[in-house]
Amino acid sequence: MSVFKPEYSGEGGALNRLREAIQVLGYNDGGDIKIAVITSEYPKFAIQVQSETIETPAEGIICNPDLFQRTETVKINGIVSTIEYPNKLVKGARVYVFEPEHQQLLYVLTLAE
Repeated sequence: MSVFKPEYSGEGGALNRLREAIQVLGYNDGGDIKIAVITSEYPKFAIQVQSETIETPAEGIICNPDLFQRTETVKINGIVSTIEYPNKLVKGARVYVFEPEHQQLLYVLTLAE
């Protein structure tokens, strides 16, 4: 483990730039970004990291809340409206996850292409 803060080069593909940003902002030089598949929807939420044979249950997942179903009340030009966002974490959806070096939790970042 390095005692120096990693530097952001901004080079490479989107996945490499995201990994570098996480390392720089979080001072975390361990861990990896992987692709996972949603295997079960809420309330028995589970995902499986690509190339692994076991699923990670909801207890081991920290998830970007913008990916879950939610409603939002906004005011546009003085008019109050409600926006409903669908659940994006449906069975079979592919997501980018960050797996820290300690591998105790899995962080769901965003949908994959």
